[in-house]
Amino acid sequence: MAASAPLSNHTPMMQQYLGIKRDHPNDLVFYRMGDFYELFYDDAKSASELLDISLTSRGQSAGQPIPMSGIPYHAADGYIAKIVNAGRSVAVAEQIGDPSTSKGPVDRKVVRVVTPGTLTDEALMDAGSERLLTAVYQLQGRYGISSLDMSSGRFSLLEADSADQLHTQLQRLKPAELLFDESSDMLIQIQDWPCRRPQATWNFSLDTAQRLLCNQFNTRDLSGFGCDEMAAAICAAGCLLNYAKETQKGELPHLRNLQVELAQDTLILDGPSRKNLEIDQNVQGGDQFTLAQTLDSTSTPMGGRLLRHWLNNPLRCINTLHQRQDFIAQAIETDITESLQLSLKPIGDIERILSRIALRSARPRDLSRLSASLQALPQLQQHLSLLDTAKSASLAKNINQFPELVQLLDQAIIENPPVIIRDGGVNRIQYDQAEFKGHCFGNLFITVLTRLVGLAASSQMIRPRMYQARGVIGCRF
Repeated sequence: MAASAPLSNHTPMMQQYLGIKRDHPNDLVFYRMGDFYELFYDDAKSASELLDISLTSRGQSAGQPIPMSGIPYHAADGYIAKIVNAGRSVAVAEQIGDPSTSKGPVDRKVVRVVTPGTLTDEALMDAGSERLLTAVYQLQGRYGISSLDMSSGRFSLLEADSADQLHTQLQRLKPAELLFDESSDMLIQIQDWPCRRPQATWNFSLDTAQRLLCNQFNTRDLSGFGCDEMAAAICAAGCLLNYAKETQKGELPHLRNLQVELAQDTLILDGPSRKNLEIDQNVQGGDQFTLAQTLDSTSTPMGGRLLRHWLNNPLRCINTLHQRQDFIAQAIETDITESLQLSLKPIGDIERILSRIALRSARPRDLSRLSASLQALPQLQQHLSLLDTAKSASLAKNINQFPELVQLLDQAIIENPPVIIRDGGVNRIQYDQAEFKGHCFGNLFITVLTRLVGLAASSQMIRPRMYQARGVIGCRF
C-alpha cells in the first residue's frame, strides 16, 4: 500500500495526514478539509463499511491512488455515534492554521479523541444512562477497579478480592470501554467484555498514579479520600485518568472528587441475579418492562440516571434509607410532589452541561439551557423549604443561586440559539451593542467558564444534592 512507502515519497498533505495517523494507529482519523472530514487508506475502507458511505479514489501519493471517503462537517456527530457504537474510536484532526498565511498544507492537529467510554456530546449519548470508562489492575492478589463517567465527572474506585468478585463488579458497572494491563493475564477474566483497550504496564505505576491523582485534586496525598491503602485501585485510577486526559487533549477540571466504593455499603448482586431481576435490562437485552422503566417518573435526565444507579447499587445503610423514605412520605402527605416535579421540569442536564463547559466543548444551547436551569432553582428551593425533614432541609440549604451568572446569560444569549456557533445569531443584539460590544460567543464562553470555576466543581453544590431530590421525587415507592 502507498501508505507504507517512505514518508518523503508522499505529497505534503499526505505527509501531514500520515504523521497524524502514526500517532493514532487504532483510531479512525477525521481529517478536516473545508466543510468535510476526509478519511484515507484503511480508515477510508473501514468508514465505508461502518457508515455505508462511498469509497472513492482521487489523486495519487507515492505513485499510488489514494482511497478516500468523506462526511460533511455539520453531520459528523451522527457518523461518530455509529463508529463509537461499533466499538471504534475517532481522532478528530482540525485545521488550526490560517490558510491565507500557510505555506503548504494548513496546520492541523488532533483536538479530541472520541472513544466509547469518553463521550460527552449530547448527540452521542443516551440521556438516561451512563457510559463508563473503566480500568482494572491486579496487584498482590487484589483487583483494582476504577470508573469514570466523563459526561458527569463521577470518578470512583474500589477493590475486589477475587476474580469472581471482579466479574460481579464489571457486570454491575457495564463499562463501555475497559482498560487493562497488556502484560497481565487478566484478558482471560475480562474476555466477555467488548471494547477492551490494552495499556502499557508503566501506565499502572503506583507512584505515577498517586502523582496524577494528587495533581488532579490539588492534594498532598490521597488519605482524605480514604483510599491511601488501596494500591491496586489507585493504579487503575491513575491509568484511567491519564487515558482520559489524552483523549480530551487537555485538563479535566470537572473531576473534583474521588469516590471510594466499599463492598459492605451495598448489596452484592451477581450476574444471574441481575439478569433475573431485570433491573434495567430485560432478558432480551432491551429496557422494556424493567424495574427501572416501571419506577421511572423522574423529571430530569439526572434523576433518571440516579434512579438507575440506586437500583443497581442497593444500599445497606438503614439510616440513609429511612431519610429517603421520610422525605418521600412527607412529600406525598403534604401533596407537594406535583409542585416539586413541575419546578424540576425546566432544569436541563446540568451535570453534562457543566462537564462540557469545563471541557470547552459546550455549544450555544448548553448555555441557554443552563440559564433556564439556574432560573428554576429559587422555586425549587422554595418548595423544598415547605417540607420538614433532614433530607429536604439539607437539599434546600445547599442549592446555590447565581444571580450574576443568570443575568449575564439572559442578557447575552437569545432564547433559542442555533445548534452550533458557526451558524451565527447566538448573542442578543443589545448584548453586542452595549458594554460588551465586540464580544463573540467564544469570549462569552470564556466569561461564563471563569464565573463557573466554582460551579464546575459544583458536585458539592448543585449536582449530588439537588439531583438526589430529583431521583427521589421521581419515584413512586
